[in-house]
Amino acid sequence: MKRKSSEVSINAPKDAVTEILEDVQAFITNWPYVVRVSTKEGFKAEIMMPRFIFKFRDTYTFNYQSDYNSHIYEGVGKRGHLTLVVTVKDLQKTTDAVLELSYQGKGEFWLGKTLQDFVNRIGKVLKELAENRPIVEPPAEASQNIAEKVDFADPMSVANFLSKSRMVHSGLHVIGEEGVLGLVGELRSSIRDRILYISGITSDGSSSFKLLLDGSRILALEYRGTEGIQVIKVQGEEDSRKAVELVAGIKGPYMVNVWVPVGGV
Repeated sequence: MKRKSSEVSINAPKDAVTEILEDVQAFITNWPYVVRVSTKEGFKAEIMMPRFIFKFRDTYTFNYQSDYNSHIYEGVGKRGHLTLVVTVKDLQKTTDAVLELSYQGKGEFWLGKTLQDFVNRIGKVLKELAENRPIVEPPAEASQNIAEKVDFADPMSVANFLSKSRMVHSGLHVIGEEGVLGLVGELRSSIRDRILYISGITSDGSSSFKLLLDGSRILALEYRGTEGIQVIKVQGEEDSRKAVELVAGIKGPYMVNVWVPVGGV
């Protein structure tokens, strides 16, 4: 069995970190190297760990267990067994998380450096999710009004919206020449809600986007790429033009999740 570990210091209280860890589907969906997830017959994640010669690609069915300080994600695949144990420690203003990732199965001898990179990146994902998820009380406003107030530069406004939303779609999509708006056209064939919150991330975590739509109108956009983060809160024609140009340039394979306000608009 190959086993690698990593440790991160998170600028968030233990309760916020625990909330991320207990949302098993959302947490695993955001792991690097996850190329597809499914909720049929239990939660499954298809993971492709890169190596120069061999491809370690398998679909794991995950089980989750926890106690006071530890969270265990056990994935059983056709070729191997993948287990992540996250232990958290409350340090007044911050929280330390120790992550231990183990793999047992075909080709485990070749996975030392890959497993270390994998667990390091999972730690970074946990840190980012926890530090950008403030605990807020959802306002008693209509979903449309909440959507109008979303600004990706303000994590609290995003939390207000997501607190009254539910995930309706998750899957791997190859975004083509039409860009993200072409993907939106495909999604709307099966999702009739007017307000859509769409997020996408590449398998290596190098590129991601968040998009909030009211029908065909872009309300807010965040894009993270090799050149940094671009955030647009659409408040006029110039903002709208920039947002459309930016989403048109997003292409390639992305793991895409879609949320809609609870009860519609």
